[in-house]
Amino acid sequence: MEQRLAALERRVERLETAPATRPKEQAAGRSTGNAPLQLLDRLREHIGGADNGGQAPGPLEATGAIAYAGAVGHDGREYLWTKQRPVRDLIGAEQSGTATMLECLGSPARLALLTALIGTSRTRTQLQEALGETTSTGHLYHHLRGLQAAGLLIQPRRGEYELAAHALVPLLTIIAAALDLSARGDQAAWEAGE
Repeated sequence: MEQRLAALERRVERLETAPATRPKEQAAGRSTGNAPLQLLDRLREHIGGADNGGQAPGPLEATGAIAYAGAVGHDGREYLWTKQRPVRDLIGAEQSGTATMLECLGSPARLALLTALIGTSRTRTQLQEALGETTSTGHLYHHLRGLQAAGLLIQPRRGEYELAAHALVPLLTIIAAALDLSARGDQAAWEAGE
């Protein structure tokens, strides 16, 4: 049953991503080698009022869109994800839920648990080993409860945990963005002579 559900999820994800890229590329006869540039061209269309009902933006209004996508293959399974959000929605959003999620992910131990679960389920003992011998059982359960409450982990069987399928690409996107931000910070510090 789980395999059939996973196959159905993959088909739905493919259908959701197909309209955004495939018809345009096929109609223009383009290869997918320029996909990042094509994505930027499509996002550029949102600047200057395209996502503002065709009206020119005011002097203090931000326009544009942020998109992220990913395709991850692991253990014979394929995870596809694409998401696009208008910049005005991101700036105007209530940030408490975002802050709560970032706070949940803001722990090296929780990130270690999540990355240890990519592509496979693990037992409590295996997860405790992933955190190191100095981690107490109580500390492990504290992190597991927080990640489950955030909807990032599921527990298919008692004592066994796995990463929620919908969380894989967004999680890796957050990690990639954080790495990019820290690299910029490292570069800025280096340029400032620190």
